[in-house]
Amino acid sequence: MKKMILASLAALCFATPALAADFTGPRVGVTAGFADDDFAGFEAFTYGVNVGYDYDLGKTVIGGTLEYQDSEEDGLGRDLSATARFGVKATDKVLVYALGGYTNLSAEGTGIELDGVRVGAGVEADLGKNIFGGIEYRYSDYELDVDGHQMVLGLGYRF
Repeated sequence: MKKMILASLAALCFATPALAADFTGPRVGVTAGFADDDFAGFEAFTYGVNVGYDYDLGKTVIGGTLEYQDSEEDGLGRDLSATARFGVKATDKVLVYALGGYTNLSAEGTGIELDGVRVGAGVEADLGKNIFGGIEYRYSDYELDVDGHQMVLGLGYRF
């Protein structure tokens, strides 16, 4: 009888799935990647910081992000954005999402600011201990027939 109880407990321990990630809460992150903005006509290294908040609804997640993005290239200034995102859990620890919102690009030293719309998609994975990583593609359509593409990697912390 003792052997059966111990075997059952062992089976239960090994059969228990890993805890699912909870995507609810505030988060901060950093991004780095490449931008191709036809405003300046070249590809540039881009980097940024962001803050956001998500609500885990079970199989889906909704949230929002505020971001400051900059570039190494002369002529390109900062890019500010406010986006909402909607995601579906591909696994217990992986979120696939779409995003959309507002963006504003400045041209360095000119005083020109261009408003626009941003859409994109990404994948975020829980790496453990409140750390997450991801990859994201973004398309921005600005005023004056200017558009841009960004592909960034991100790393962040969820509180």
